[in-house]
Amino acid sequence: MVTGHRPLLCRGCAGNLYAVCTVDHSGGKAGGNAVGQWEVDHEMPVPCPLSGLLPLTGTAASVHDLPGAEEVLGPPV
Repeated sequence: MVTGHRPLLCRGCAGNLYAVCTVDHSGGKAGGNAVGQWEVDHEMPVPCPLSGLLPLTGTAASVHDLPGAEEVLGPPV
């Protein structure tokens, strides 16, 4: 889970999102910006106009760096 940050909100429905990141440290460099495998989705199943974009998955240093994150993360516009 992403900790120490404001809750992630869905732009489509304003629902809470969870974010899970796994990082493989075997054979990787210590320190620096570790790149992880992310999964982001609604905490609870809800009707959402962006449901076709979720779960959002991919590899990035930050959840906000995921491809498509700008379309999904943040308050509704």
